[in-house]
Amino acid sequence: MKVLDSLPTPQQIDQCLLSDRPRLRGRLRALRHDSGKAADEAGRERLIRQLSESIELVQRRRALLPPPEFPAALPISARRKEIAELIQRHQVVVLCGETGSGKSTQLPKICLTLERGIYGRIGHTQPR
Repeated sequence: MKVLDSLPTPQQIDQCLLSDRPRLRGRLRALRHDSGKAADEAGRERLIRQLSESIELVQRRRALLPPPEFPAALPISARRKEIAELIQRHQVVVLCGETGSGKSTQLPKICLTLERGIYGRIGHTQPR
């Protein structure tokens, strides 16, 4: 069997951590380009091992997600679906609201419901 016949697919790489995807795609491209060289098999095995490790970490993160709770007393809870849609459609979202409205505590949970903390990390800033 040729090394090219048993390489991971781009769709499999899409199941990995965001931080691993560029490196794994680069290795996949290199293996396709250098096909037929002696190092191909070792490179293929390394790529498959790294791909598997990344996918397993994604699966562990997904399994450990706590069920989100959105307290009705917080104003942001009433608009969480709208906020989730904005996060899905835009790379950057600026959210303003009163102190105590739940911006800092509920926004990461909204991101988790969109699986944003599974493939990468959730980061949000607060001006201080």
